[in-house]
Amino acid sequence: MTNLERFYRSVHGRDLQPWERQLAVRIAAALNTTTDDDFVVHLLLVYMSTNAITNMYNELVAARNGLAEHNRDLIGALTADLRRNRLIAAVLLGAAALGVLVSVGILSTVLNLSYGSAASAARLAAALESCEARGPAGAQRGLGR
Repeated sequence: MTNLERFYRSVHGRDLQPWERQLAVRIAAALNTTTDDDFVVHLLLVYMSTNAITNMYNELVAARNGLAEHNRDLIGALTADLRRNRLIAAVLLGAAALGVLVSVGILSTVLNLSYGSAASAARLAAALESCEARGPAGAQRGLGR
């Protein structure tokens, strides 16, 4: 059992996987040494650490890109909602202004009618008074004929 195999058993609790063994053999061949050399173990660990860091970095970049895409979608949806809400607010303000104008028109009509009614009542009362004042004299004349 080589140093590399002992290291893997003690640290990882497993044997070397075939691709890890093949990588260690390639590193040892490039350095013109054996896989039992401590330097080969260290280089393999550095490679695996670098590989893990690269994988994590790629996952972070993918997550960042996904968040950026979702943020663009959210901004587009929010902008559309704000446009729609502005339009709805403008329509509602217009309807409220129209309602106020109609209410003012109705109020002025009611006031004119009540003023006209009061004037008509006053004229009617004056006409009745004048008729009552003339009534007995007119009745006597009418009866005497």
